[in-house]
Amino acid sequence: MDNLINVFMNYKVNRLVQYGVFLLNQDTPFLRKVLKHYFQTYVDNYYYHVFHTIDDDRFNEKNLKLEFTGAKEEMLDDYREYELQVSNEEYAENQAIIRDMEKIAFDICKMDTLKIEEKSQINEVLMEFIKAHDNLQELLGSRLTKLGSMIRETITTCEKMIHYEDNYYILGEKKFEGENAIFQFELIPNIKVLEVYKKGMITKIYQDHRLDEKKMECFLQKVSLFLLKKLLAKEKMDTYILPMDSPFISRGRIDPKVYSLMDNPLFRRHVVIGVPYNTYLAQKTAFAEDFTFACIQDFSHINDIYQKVINIYQEGVFQYLIVSDYRYKDKDFFLNYDHDVLKVLVFEEE
Repeated sequence: MDNLINVFMNYKVNRLVQYGVFLLNQDTPFLRKVLKHYFQTYVDNYYYHVFHTIDDDRFNEKNLKLEFTGAKEEMLDDYREYELQVSNEEYAENQAIIRDMEKIAFDICKMDTLKIEEKSQINEVLMEFIKAHDNLQELLGSRLTKLGSMIRETITTCEKMIHYEDNYYILGEKKFEGENAIFQFELIPNIKVLEVYKKGMITKIYQDHRLDEKKMECFLQKVSLFLLKKLLAKEKMDTYILPMDSPFISRGRIDPKVYSLMDNPLFRRHVVIGVPYNTYLAQKTAFAEDFTFACIQDFSHINDIYQKVINIYQEGVFQYLIVSDYRYKDKDFFLNYDHDVLKVLVFEEE
């Protein structure tokens, strides 16, 4: 199973390929492969601000053109190994496809960023755009209505994906004292609407460890959907701690199913994996993955809290230390702890 952000972005890329195939009125596996490479570059740039050939991480037309040029050169370079494996005619044709699709793919990406407030405006907005792009106007001809229908279908499907909700769990956020841009996610059973005598039974079922895998799957998909909505709405994103423990970190690795649900640039940028210190000590090899990690530690039974913090810092793995519990006399130490690398977080009192 893939995470919802990847599902959304893969759908986006495939729909852009469909636009390209429709405009060109031709369809071959090689053409689709080339278009997909260009459109994946666009998605990486536009949504993730991940750039492959330039150092600047700002999305704009100039940078996208540079990235597309880099993508073209990469594909041409990779295709050279086929020079002796295909006919001269096929080799020349495919090289021409790589070069010619750079401009067409770029204009389709510009079309994808058009502001369409209402679906009823699609054909009007599209017509104005096509008029300003002679190459697309020549390819499209009299098929504007069909292209408008394809775009409407894409918008409708994307809306369904991002507005999906279930009635079983709610994604909550726990706050830390003195922090306005760091929160910890929690998965909360949605049992408010049930009668009182049923709530205890449902709570007991939710605590059954046999459901842990399904709950974690639900948790990660809700986090992905949360991030995706923020991304598409162009809202500010904060840093979010996602607590995780065994059995999802075991045998020296993060569970592959769990990993696949987090394997996304947006997830890596904004989500921090929070793990108990003892779990880390028992599964150190799992923390070579390219995520950001937070250490979760109960200090209520530790006498030398200063040395314990030093030990955690010296592991060189954690950027955050979450104090899950403490003795009241030690609270000021944690709240006032100042370090360039390790940030200490204390939950707000409820």
